[in-house]
Amino acid sequence: MTEVIVIHKWKDEQKADVMKFATTIMDMAKSKKLPAGLKLEELFLGQKENEAVCKWDVDTLDHLMETAKSMKPTWDIQAIEVDQKFKKGLF
Repeated sequence: MTEVIVIHKWKDEQKADVMKFATTIMDMAKSKKLPAGLKLEELFLGQKENEAVCKWDVDTLDHLMETAKSMKPTWDIQAIEVDQKFKKGLF
């Protein structure tokens, strides 16, 4: 599995659509209805800055992005494969 950080940025007029998208994804994650190979680990909303950051554990970055695109987001999405180098309590 691959760890991915996804950054969402939107304009004020897109906020309702972004919140609906985020709620749908969180509900799917809670009810274990995300597609196989996709696991949402964390989601942070910076509503005042019109940004959200999600941490995913995925089979492939392409699978995650194709799934996201199928939901037709109209805002900017950037995904980055990452390797965790530090976590408090592990060292």
